[in-house]
Amino acid sequence: MTAKEMLMRYQKVKREAKDIEIRLTELRLKYAYPSAIKYSDMPTAHDSNHDLSDYASKLDELEQMLINKYSQCMGIEVDIYKRIDLMENQNERELLRFRYIDNMTWEQIASRMGFDVRHIYRIHGCALQHFPLD
Repeated sequence: MTAKEMLMRYQKVKREAKDIEIRLTELRLKYAYPSAIKYSDMPTAHDSNHDLSDYASKLDELEQMLINKYSQCMGIEVDIYKRIDLMENQNERELLRFRYIDNMTWEQIASRMGFDVRHIYRIHGCALQHFPLD
């Protein structure tokens, strides 16, 4: 695994957790605000989508998945912070934190650190070379 892959895994897990949160919200909204009642003179089968026990089990499953993702996310974040703290250059440490933990753009990082964007790219290249993989 390269340094960049190791750093990017935090953002990947964080995105997966956000996806689960969205699915949870959608599920809650589906049952909190059911669709309008449609009256028809034709007989229809019972809609099994609104079974509360099914809703509760899906809700529990998604909540457990979310807890697991956040736990995984915290573990990765702590690991990345420990590795970044081992680096000697302050600029490289700040840049990696801004980019991979805070998810800032290159322009935001350049503005925050007071450098040109091209110089930020150079620092990033050096930081990836100095990032401890072991």
